[in-house]
Amino acid sequence: MEITVGILAGGKSTRMGINKAFLPFRETSFIETIAEECEDFSKIILSVNDLETYKNIGYELVQDEKSGFGPLEGVYQILKKADTKFALILAADMPYINKNFLNKFCSCLDNPVLLRNDQGEMPGCIVLRADNMLEPLCSLYSRTTLPFLKEMREQEEHKLRMLYERVYTRYIDIESLGYTKQIITNINTQEEYKKIIEAN
Repeated sequence: MEITVGILAGGKSTRMGINKAFLPFRETSFIETIAEECEDFSKIILSVNDLETYKNIGYELVQDEKSGFGPLEGVYQILKKADTKFALILAADMPYINKNFLNKFCSCLDNPVLLRNDQGEMPGCIVLRADNMLEPLCSLYSRTTLPFLKEMREQEEHKLRMLYERVYTRYIDIESLGYTKQIITNINTQEEYKKIIEAN
């Protein structure tokens, strides 16, 4: 697909206590598991907090310019580096993600007529929703949002959800794709990690 995948791997992993991206999973790691499921996309970019740690991973890297700014900074840096109109942003701690689900979600871009609003605009954000909860770290962002993200950074606004109020945003319920929230489960603690290892 002509979509860049941006994987956010720059979090502090405070609750886990160690870097979640490199946790062993299915004979590889979380970050490699997710990247392998994204092989149908045109490019993969990792947003990381330390270039040296990830230098041998084999994907393009971007690093935060503003520290302590959370996922918004990672999305901003990925979109600046992307050479496609849209980027699919994913968290690095969602090991159940698979290519069939990602392809089905992103296939909404194949029918732009359905996405356009009354003014004929394409959305700046296409946000996944599960159990009526927004999932900003499994959503599509257009490069047209870059000026808005830049403004938010300048205003010290950290929350990605505030972007949705500034640009035309479409919401897609995960149930309409034939999936449940389980597929985007993220792992935050040692207890949660232990459970998925025992189950796999």
